Amino acid sequence: MNVAAVEPDPFDARRARAARGLPAAFNAAGVLAAADVHVAVRLCELAGEADEAVVLAAALAVRGPRLGHVLVDLATIARTATVDQEEPVDVAALPWPDPAPWVERVRASPLVAAGDDARPLRLAGTRLYLDRYWREEADVAAALEALAGAPPASVDAAVLRDGLRRLFPEGDERQRLAAATAVLRRLAVVAGGPGTGKTTTVARVVALLAEQAAAAGAPEPLVALAAPTAKAAARLGEAVRDAARELDAAPPIRAQLERLDASTLHRLLGRHPGSHSRFRHDRGNRLPHDVIVVDETSMVPLTLMARLLEAARRDARLVLVGDPGQLRSIEAGAVLGDIVGPAADGPLMAPAARERLADVIGAPVPAADPPPGAAIADGIVVLERVHRFGRGIGRVAEAIRLGDGDAVVAALREGPEGVRWLAADAGDPAAQATLEPVRDAAAHAA
Repeated sequence: MNVAAVEPDPFDARRARAARGLPAAFNAAGVLAAADVHVAVRLCELAGEADEAVVLAAALAVRGPRLGHVLVDLATIARTATVDQEEPVDVAALPWPDPAPWVERVRASPLVAAGDDARPLRLAGTRLYLDRYWREEADVAAALEALAGAPPASVDAAVLRDGLRRLFPEGDERQRLAAATAVLRRLAVVAGGPGTGKTTTVARVVALLAEQAAAAGAPEPLVALAAPTAKAAARLGEAVRDAARELDAAPPIRAQLERLDASTLHRLLGRHPGSHSRFRHDRGNRLPHDVIVVDETSMVPLTLMARLLEAARRDARLVLVGDPGQLRSIEAGAVLGDIVGPAADGPLMAPAARERLADVIGAPVPAADPPPGAAIADGIVVLERVHRFGRGIGRVAEAIRLGDGDAVVAALREGPEGVRWLAADAGDPAAQATLEPVRDAAAHAA
C-alpha cells in the first residue's frame, strides 16, 4: 500500500519559510533552527553572497554558540551534528558539501575576514567562527600567555618552604605542588575532580601569599574570590572561611581569610548599565586586586573570561580552579578544558619551573617537558587524590558521569570501599524491605 507523504506545515515556527536549497534541507531536518537560517541569509544578502554552501556554513557558525560551541569544524560537522527534534533523522544522509571544496568556497566569500578585517566570519583552517568569538579566543590566549610568561614574582623561598611545611604537614603532594605553583607564578590553574581538595588548596594559597606580604613588611594582599554563579560564589566563600579556622597560621592571617567574601564574576567586574557584555572594570579601569581566584572555572564562558582578563591588572595573580570534566560553561566556550588540555594526563613543566618548585617543596617534581612555546603549562596542576569519599565511590561517580552503565554496574558488583550493592529488583514488591534504607536515606537528605 502506498502512503502519501505528509506535507510539512508551512506555518511551523521551526521552519524558515524564506529558506531555499541547502539551508532549507538542513532546517527541515532539525540541524538548523529558523533563527540560524534567518541570520545567515541576511548576512549573505548584505554581502552579495549567493552560494548556498556558504549560506549553510554561515548558518552552522551561528548555530555553534547556541549549542555552547565557539566554532564549527567544516571537516567534521557531518559526523558530529545533532538535531533539534524528536523524530529520528539520518544526519549522514543529508546533502553535506564535500569538505575540501566547501572550505575553499567559504574562504573566497566576502563574508570571511582576513588579517585585521572586520567581517562577520573568520576561517582558521577548516574551523569557521563568528568573528567576535575568534577575536575573544585570541584575546584570551594572548592574555593567558602574557601572565604565564611574566617574570616570576618576588618570593621569599625560606618563608614559602616554612609555610608549605606547616600548611601541608603530610598527605597530598599534588596539593602542595599546586599551592607552591600559585605563589611562584602569575597564572596558576588548580584542576581536579570532586573531593580532591581544590578549595582547601585555595585557602592555603591565600595564607601563603599573606605570609609573603607580612615577611616583606607589605600590606596584606587584596584578594578577590569569585565564581560564575551566586550559589558557587557562596559555597566558595564559606569553604575558604571554614578552611581558615583550621590552618596552622598566625591569627592575623586566619582572621584575614575569615573576612574574605566571594562574589559572582559579574558583580566583581561591575555590570555596565544598558549592556550585557560590557562591564565597569575593563582595560581602562582595572580591578584593584592583587590576587583573583575563580572557582568553578569550567562554567565560565569565553566572553566572560575575556572580560575578566582584560580587567585584571598585569601584575596581579590569577588562580583558576575547577573540574574540566564536570560542569559545562553557561554560554559558548570551554575555556578551562582548553587550558588544561594534555596536562590532564600528567604535569607538563619546563625544567626551570620544575627546579624552582623542587627547591621550595623539598622534593623532585615529576613532570614531562611541555610542547615548545607552552609556558602556560608550567602553572597547571591537576589534583587526583580524592579526600571527600573513597576511591570506590569515585569510580562509581566517574562511570555515572561518563554515562557508562556497564561500568557503573561492574563497579557496584565488586563492592569497593564505601559502596554496597543491593541485589534487588526495584519493581518487585518483595524487595521493598531491602530498599527501605536507601529510600529513607534519600528522603533524609532531601
